[in-house]
Amino acid sequence: MASGLIIPGVQVTVVKEVLPQQLAPSGVLGLIGFTERAEQTEQNTLKVTRAGSWSRYVEVLGRGSAYSLPEARQALDNGVSELVISPLPANAGAIARTALAGDESKAKAFRALLDKAVRDTTAAAEDAKRKRDALKANAGADPVVVKAAEDTYTEAKARLDQATAAQTAGSDITNDKAGLTLMARAPGPWANGLIVRVAYRDNIDQSISFDLQVLRRVAGSEEILEMYRGQTLASFVSTLKGSSFVKVDESKATGWPKAEEYTLGGGQDASAADYTAALERLRDEADVDMVLAAVQDFSDLTKVARVYGAVISHCNAMSDECKGRIGFGQVPKTGAPDTHAQLASNLVSDRFVLVAPNGVVGAVTGVVGNLPYFHSPTFKRLSGLADLPPISTEDQKALLRGNVVPVVLERGRGTIVLRGLTTDGDQINVRRVADRSVRMLKMIGDLFIGLLNNADGRTALKQKLVEALVQMEKDGAIVPSTDGKDPSFKVEVYSSQADFALGIVRVNMAVRPVRAIDYIYATITVQV
Repeated sequence: MASGLIIPGVQVTVVKEVLPQQLAPSGVLGLIGFTERAEQTEQNTLKVTRAGSWSRYVEVLGRGSAYSLPEARQALDNGVSELVISPLPANAGAIARTALAGDESKAKAFRALLDKAVRDTTAAAEDAKRKRDALKANAGADPVVVKAAEDTYTEAKARLDQATAAQTAGSDITNDKAGLTLMARAPGPWANGLIVRVAYRDNIDQSISFDLQVLRRVAGSEEILEMYRGQTLASFVSTLKGSSFVKVDESKATGWPKAEEYTLGGGQDASAADYTAALERLRDEADVDMVLAAVQDFSDLTKVARVYGAVISHCNAMSDECKGRIGFGQVPKTGAPDTHAQLASNLVSDRFVLVAPNGVVGAVTGVVGNLPYFHSPTFKRLSGLADLPPISTEDQKALLRGNVVPVVLERGRGTIVLRGLTTDGDQINVRRVADRSVRMLKMIGDLFIGLLNNADGRTALKQKLVEALVQMEKDGAIVPSTDGKDPSFKVEVYSSQADFALGIVRVNMAVRPVRAIDYIYATITVQV
């Protein structure tokens, strides 16, 4: 406090009003899965990566991450605010790979071409040398002609050196049967079943080159993912660095591959413990309010349940720190609705959402993140989904009875979320409003820590809380009771004498989150 005045005058003391900060935007998704690359700390440990756009995501984590973690693109396409990626370590899973058998005949033919190139360039260089020497020996030769002959010999010698170097590089006959070893760009079973097709070209100049296709075969139909034409061993390794799917295992010997089809396999998912460790890295990201563990292998439902159980535990633990989050998961690719409902029954929580069918959960998180926090995703349209497996009406009812969120294709509406609910049967937006209220109370409460516990201080705290809640009511996030007798919120701030001695102020607050209209029951009377 300023000292008192001695000379007559005016002293003004400025007291700054307590001003709450703006809450972080809702719809920030914490995503766990395999990526092609990962950022590291100075201690060489994995750290989370933030991406608010697709270009940023690919730039930092690599092209292969688009396919090892497809939920990222779905979430961004559907409007999620930001991605916070916690990558799994590369050694947590196995990388899919395939060995391309070597073609000994192509290797021998290639060396024969190299030998012929050396013979031809040797003859050309010797001929150019004789012509140059002859001109130099002629005292009356035109200097311009001599200079041209000198240049011709220099070029011929350079071509000879180049051909000799190529011959030396291709002279290792131990690699005649080596072939190539191709591996997926990121760990996990996502690349299992990818097909690599090799076909040699019939070149007019008798040179040896091949075309390589990366394709996927589903239900008898082929989808060509990538095509590389006119490849040689010298250029193939560098060319394939631009692939989004495969790369050459440069630790293995390389040789000319046989013209066949090869299938990638052996990719394995991470363990439940690895997913749990990756979840821990999201604890310090305070603005994350949604979490998705991108499990790839659903063959062991017990492990899947453990991973999703870890997500629920993480969300509950963060709610204790006033950083409430909602977890998301998806059902396996195969299985009946009763099986999916059974999985949901093992994951009952007001902080977890289980989505069906498999492959759409990223889009659902994107839509939820794009909506205002108090809006329901029910009947909201999804984008970026193709070849969505149909779900019959009976299966839709079975899924909803089991508190599983179905994503269906409706005529006239497109692909929509049929009903947005958590695995305990409540609406998603109800939990999000409650979490938003907790974050708001925590943010305002932090401003009063260290201030005086007197009537003015407690009144100011209550006024700030009421101010924020009134704004939530105006936004439509909280509402009075339907009969209008109960307000949308109640706030009580007090401190007993015992609390006062311990520096405690207690806040009792009640809010009524708005709910979406899920059903309309109408009665029509037909009058005569």
